Amino acid sequence: MSQLVPQSPLMQPVEYQGQTYYTSQYFHAQYVANSHQQAKVKYKWHQDFVRVLKAIEAYDTYVSHGDVIELRWIAKRHQGAKDPAYLQQINALEPLFRLVGFQTMYLLNATAQVALSHHLDDALSQQVSVAANTTVARQMTRKVTGALLPEEVAARKLEALRDIGRQLRTPEHIVQQEAVKMIQESTGVNLRPFLLAAPAQHQIPSDEKMLEPNDLAKEVGLPSGYRINLALEQLGWQVKKIGGGWEPTPIGMPYAALHAWTGEHSTKTGYNWKWNILAVSRELVAQGFIPPQKEA
Repeated sequence: MSQLVPQSPLMQPVEYQGQTYYTSQYFHAQYVANSHQQAKVKYKWHQDFVRVLKAIEAYDTYVSHGDVIELRWIAKRHQGAKDPAYLQQINALEPLFRLVGFQTMYLLNATAQVALSHHLDDALSQQVSVAANTTVARQMTRKVTGALLPEEVAARKLEALRDIGRQLRTPEHIVQQEAVKMIQESTGVNLRPFLLAAPAQHQIPSDEKMLEPNDLAKEVGLPSGYRINLALEQLGWQVKKIGGGWEPTPIGMPYAALHAWTGEHSTKTGYNWKWNILAVSRELVAQGFIPPQKEA
């Protein structure tokens, strides 16, 4: 058969008994196109391609399940005693039968395509085969062990943490930030790329914006996080802990929030305090630590 052009009816979806299929000619053309870098196309001719299809061990099962449809043309003079529903279907497909010389026509759905991919040697079919096997293996593992994929665990944890945040009336942007850190630590799934695009991270009310001391120093115009910590201590908002680090006082606690952190290039984790930008800026101005024009 000559090479089919994309506009050929044989290269278009075929509706049969309420389902969508593609012809074996379509899949053969795809196989040949995907084999262009190979030294030799193993199944260059359509009839050889069909033999591979019919050699699949479970071929008869795929036919009985409707994943593969074998259609045989019945000449008009022999249609009298045949099943009317079948005759209606094949007569509707007469233009396709005409293109294949009224030979048997094979229609395949996605399930049959995957089954066929295991028996073909082009790169795309091999990729489809590996992906299908991987998916099946994961499904079988889950069925046998009940284990969830890391992404599924992450999704459940995220929903649980967001629910906890709603109960505590914690701002959504803070809940998201902390949830991402906790989820990566417990599952290894990194949700930071999604966090960056989350609307809640770009619609934070000014009175809810919070920063760690190093970033807060840049915001208010002090030279370092160390200077911010000293200023907060002098304001009476935090005290130095005996074992190291800082702790908010009852005065400073309404403007502070403990958050988890994870090292970008290490396995280190811990907790740190963030401070409300607006509240800290106003108090620093009021106490003369920064000039009024620096107020956020």
